[in-house]
Amino acid sequence: MRVRRSLKQAVFENASANLVRLAATGIVALLLPPFLARMLPVETYSTWALVLQMTLYIGYLEFGIQTAVARFVAHADELNDPEQRDGITSTAFVLLTLASALGLLLMGVLAWQLPNVFRAMPASLYPEARIAMVLMGGSFALGLPVTVIHAVFMGQQRNKIPAAIVILNKLTMAALVTFVVLEHWGIGAMGAAVTFANVLSYGVSYIAWQIWAPHVRMRIALASKRCAKQIGSYSAGLGVWYVGMLMVSGLDLAIVGMFDYSASAYYAVAVTLTNFVVLTQTAIFAAVMPASAVLSARGDSQKLGALLLSSTRYGLLMLLAMALPLVLAGRFILSVWVGKAYADHSTSIMQLLVVANVVRLSFLPYATLLLGMGEQRKVIMSPVAEGVTNLFASVLGAVWLGAIGVAIGTLIGSFVSIGVHFLYHMPRTTGIAINRPLLVKEGLFRPLICAVPLSLLLILQVVARGVSAGSMLLLAGIAVICTGWLLWSFGLIGSERQKLERVFAS
Repeated sequence: MRVRRSLKQAVFENASANLVRLAATGIVALLLPPFLARMLPVETYSTWALVLQMTLYIGYLEFGIQTAVARFVAHADELNDPEQRDGITSTAFVLLTLASALGLLLMGVLAWQLPNVFRAMPASLYPEARIAMVLMGGSFALGLPVTVIHAVFMGQQRNKIPAAIVILNKLTMAALVTFVVLEHWGIGAMGAAVTFANVLSYGVSYIAWQIWAPHVRMRIALASKRCAKQIGSYSAGLGVWYVGMLMVSGLDLAIVGMFDYSASAYYAVAVTLTNFVVLTQTAIFAAVMPASAVLSARGDSQKLGALLLSSTRYGLLMLLAMALPLVLAGRFILSVWVGKAYADHSTSIMQLLVVANVVRLSFLPYATLLLGMGEQRKVIMSPVAEGVTNLFASVLGAVWLGAIGVAIGTLIGSFVSIGVHFLYHMPRTTGIAINRPLLVKEGLFRPLICAVPLSLLLILQVVARGVSAGSMLLLAGIAVICTGWLLWSFGLIGSERQKLERVFAS
């Protein structure tokens, strides 16, 4: 029998597990791209990045069912309703099996039409690219039903189990891809390496289910139309969110490949670093979703409002801590990481993408709480508006400016997203006690004030080109000290400073 944890303890443990997973996968993401950038010609790396991105589209066929399962499992366990839980998991498995079949078909068609999608791709790379696309796309499709197992553990707030499986998958994949590249076996063999790592992780997921969650039953006989309607009702709004997110970030690299193919590798490198900000923030707040489901089941709108306020402030502080170094020292970081040639082409793209994601992710806590409450259908206008704006602006930007225009389109869409959330959705949200003026003052204003010194330093970098390196280093040190003082005295509230003082004193 498992010991019940407090809500705060569960959120902290699950956020920690997600961060450990992110740290391990982040190491892979840090080490693999510079290795590939140095070992592969730019055209080959561009092709690999595009094929990998296209196969990852399979994940969108999940349509938020994994999130739905995690939410329903958390809700059913809170109400001690195993029949509801098992019906949901079984029905989700059936639905995702059907989605898997659709994914296999789509990957086959996409591989067939590859020369018509990326006309500037070197013809010599088409055969290998098709092999990699079929293998990787097929393995990602077969993994869709397996996500139900991960969702069960997340719904039970045991994120460390799927986190460990993901870490195993990433490390295995990186090792095999590295070996294949060193042996010069080509993109097709790289795709086979990824496929093997994926299939291995699916087997481990099944074993984990049998060991740690055998009481959760997944049987075709337990699937029902009632549960399908529940999942469909919940996932309908999420599906719109997924389509919106596909238009926001999923299609960007493909757009670059269509209109500015030679810049695909540079854009992919910029996206990789930007994704650290996105994935870190998402990993942390994924742990909040089951907690919001529990509070929603209790009907506690006041605690949900307090959770929104504190998580928005913490979230923006973390975003700024991750983003400002990438923006201020982006060229240096990229030069050390992937070399000067990539840094020359990727720095501006990365800076724009980082700023865009700080803007849009500042409202991630609000969106996460709504997912946990099952009210995502009430806020579908934001992802739709952002997605349409981003897609339209990115295509126009690609035509006029190339790859940098796609990044500008992402920035434009991010402002549309938060505008719709704040001005339209929040006034209509009833399940959370939202005080918008207080949210702006405490959740957004406090963190932004802390970033003023480093922001001024960035402006100085742009307008004062003649400043010596020594002077700039001195100014950077002063800006960091001022930022630390503002964080302590203004970014944190009194009770938080007192808790930290007690920790330091002990």
